[in-house]
Amino acid sequence: MWPFQDRTTGRDERASKPADWSLCRGERDGLPMNVRLANAYHGLAPIPEYDHHVIVSARLRSPSAWGFPSLGEGDDLERFEVNLCGLLEAGNDSLCTLVVTNNGLRDFIFYTRDVRGAQERLDSGVSKLIGFAYEVAIEPAEEWRIYRTFCSWINRAPEA
Repeated sequence: MWPFQDRTTGRDERASKPADWSLCRGERDGLPMNVRLANAYHGLAPIPEYDHHVIVSARLRSPSAWGFPSLGEGDDLERFEVNLCGLLEAGNDSLCTLVVTNNGLRDFIFYTRDVRGAQERLDSGVSKLIGFAYEVAIEPAEEWRIYRTFCSWINRAPEA
């Protein structure tokens, strides 16, 4: 059974379905890691216009001993993700490509074509991103290295 609820970004046609993502497990820093990798960009990455990544790292409030969210955090974390994606994916200016949970953090990795707009949306939407302390990093994307690395880890290297 798909452990993640569908998420929407304000429009029904943008609802994310289980088939839209590959769910993978691995290990990082000696702890288990769950990865959701967006299938939509397989064969397309890197997309040159989306030349910066935006990483939003949400610190879990009470992670399990394995670094995963507690049962009580699930709904709040889902709401955080829906609101975050709603802010950044507006106008398709940013694309959510990866969601990685490990070591008490959930990292949301987007690629953006509008660095200033992404930062402004995050700044103005801070009231929607409640329930978790988080940090943001926006940097040049270097050929979508993060996405491509995770693709290679699951033996699904994107075509260049």
